[in-house]
Amino acid sequence: MNSVLIQPRLPNRRPDSYSFDDMLRKPRLFTAGPTPVHPEASRALVGPHPYHRTPEFSACFDRVQAGLRAAFRTDGPVAVIAASGTGGMEAAFANLFGAKDRVAVIEGGKFGERWTQIATAYGVPTAVLTLDAGEPVAPAVVAEFVVAHQPLTGLLFSASETSTATAFDVEGIARAVREVSADIALVVDGITAVGALPIETDAWQLDAVVGGAQKGLMMPPGLAFVACSPRGWERVRAERSTPRYYFDLCRYADSALKAQTPFTPAIGLVQALDAALGAIDEAGGIGSMEDNADRLATATRAAADALGLELLSTATPSPAVTAIRAPEPGSAPQIVARLRDGHAAQVSGGQGDLKPDIFRIGHIGYVDDIDLLGLLGVLEPVLHQMGHSVELGSGVAAASAALVQHRASSRGTGE
Repeated sequence: MNSVLIQPRLPNRRPDSYSFDDMLRKPRLFTAGPTPVHPEASRALVGPHPYHRTPEFSACFDRVQAGLRAAFRTDGPVAVIAASGTGGMEAAFANLFGAKDRVAVIEGGKFGERWTQIATAYGVPTAVLTLDAGEPVAPAVVAEFVVAHQPLTGLLFSASETSTATAFDVEGIARAVREVSADIALVVDGITAVGALPIETDAWQLDAVVGGAQKGLMMPPGLAFVACSPRGWERVRAERSTPRYYFDLCRYADSALKAQTPFTPAIGLVQALDAALGAIDEAGGIGSMEDNADRLATATRAAADALGLELLSTATPSPAVTAIRAPEPGSAPQIVARLRDGHAAQVSGGQGDLKPDIFRIGHIGYVDDIDLLGLLGVLEPVLHQMGHSVELGSGVAAASAALVQHRASSRGTGE
């Protein structure tokens, strides 16, 4: 698997301590972001950068807009902002809510909590629906919460809660909430969802969906995206009291209609995005990326089960990332460290209270079957060395069988 990671310098590197194995080490990313970068995106990133107010750049940006519209499933413009995904979240909030609003947030983990933190920073009162880590929430429960905490002008939540590897029923929540509060603005953190599971911005009348470049779109970090449904753009263009300038989505929408950006863009990243979106289109579109993530996630879960490991999220696990409980409480950081230091395989640890007890394997973006099987092939001996009872090869075998079955099912061969 190609990656833009730089080979880490070995500590006290000397001729007598630099082994053949060290020379062959290939750093590999298995986090839910940043994810491995597509080779075409890497090449575009280091190529010559045009002046952004030229027909050449406009043609590039026009292609980017077409690709993002397909990814977010919207007919409207998609704001491309030089920022992290959190910048996109703040932009969506600042454009949709003001001091007179009151919002509700579904907190299913660290990134649900971020919506609350943003609302607090803007002085907007917030009602919080707090979930246990890894637990889903039924749309009817969300609707009841909205009714119980009226008046509310917005609901904010994550489609894929990265910290717990839990997916939420965006369509079901949108439908249930609209039945009890037709005017409420629905804002979705889709940062690890886009490219992993379908998000229908227009069809589900989502007022705003936020994305990030370094996830399923196989890009380096640095770009955030905000897509809005037609009703969302109407709300964005309404007069609101929250001050904004750089994060004014109207500027981005108006400029996008002219195949331009309102401010100097991250030109290299936009060119890389053009290349990555082009590769996705040639490979069958965003649906193919979603299918790949689902297949790898299914295989990862099968491997965990074969190895006697428990998942954190069992009811609605995310296809973007799998959170696995360490066999012994408190041992998750050791697993992460051994994979990284011994095999140059970077998985994610837990966050907050979950840090000691889970590790997370990402499988979105530029990751394939061999990548995953290779990771599982080194995870098994790591667990064995730590004293966990493992039948070596069982996890890899279970994952391989799941991959074959998923491909056969997708193609309708029945094999």
